[in-house]
Amino acid sequence: MILGLSKHPSDESIVEGILAGGRKEHEALVALYKKFHVSLERFIIHRSTGRDYAKQPEDIIWESIEAFVVNVKKGTFTLKDATLETYLKSICKNLWFRYISQEASREERQNRYMAEWDKLEDDVSDMLIEKENWEHYISLVNKLGKNCRQILDMRLIEGLSMQEISQKLIANGTFENDQTVRNAKSKCLKKIMDLITSNHQ
Repeated sequence: MILGLSKHPSDESIVEGILAGGRKEHEALVALYKKFHVSLERFIIHRSTGRDYAKQPEDIIWESIEAFVVNVKKGTFTLKDATLETYLKSICKNLWFRYISQEASREERQNRYMAEWDKLEDDVSDMLIEKENWEHYISLVNKLGKNCRQILDMRLIEGLSMQEISQKLIANGTFENDQTVRNAKSKCLKKIMDLITSNHQ
């Protein structure tokens, strides 16, 4: 039987097509997607938090199908275990919750890192303001290199936000993305703090 001609392929015929390989496997995957993608999408959306994640339900569905195909070919899944829909939903749920958990952990790390940057930035600003000889500390900034001077001038003197700084430095080709700008800013602030502290001793 050619699965592509069947409007309502059975679970058995889909599994058989995947095991057959070649064109039949392709037809089986098309049939699998058409048969379950709507219910799987609803299943994932129902378990989402309503946020706009970078990874969409469609991505999870295809990752689940890929995992399912691997398990079928390895023999770790048979129709005795569960129906295709139940099994796919189980994979979707695990992949989606794992992704959300990773995103939450990443955001927590980023927020903690940003809080540390803000504290360090405040310390640097306070120490610069406290100094009577501003020109002397400008000379310290000049020792940090062009990129550091740009970032510190934009942030501490011009008062630009990190978003504005990132946009400018990415636009002129100095950095590739927001993350590299944030990393550079953190290193620059630590360097200037070390210089100020060592000169103050």
